[in-house]
Amino acid sequence: MSPSRLLLALACLSPTACQPVRPRAEAVLYRCTDGRTVQATYGDSDHARLLIDGRPYRLTVAISASGARYLGEGWQWWTKGMHDAWLAPLRPGETVASAPGVACQAW
Repeated sequence: MSPSRLLLALACLSPTACQPVRPRAEAVLYRCTDGRTVQATYGDSDHARLLIDGRPYRLTVAISASGARYLGEGWQWWTKGMHDAWLAPLRPGETVASAPGVACQAW
């Protein structure tokens, strides 16, 4: 075994040394037309974590014709790229928001 492969093998004896490195999710701040600020973190392709009015929410990806749409905990969050978004409240039992929402822009 070559010295470099031996070092790699020894390093992998540590339980976490050879685990894949997950990039840390960066928070994106949005300003909405109603004056509210939303902080969104996209840790994986299936979820968005939002901080709305100081409260955390975990939303799950939902079907959309375009953009990325997330639902959960009474909210719909629909993004177009990483700069434009739409925040709308969900009524009980809704899977698409019927109440008016607000446009939000990343800053």
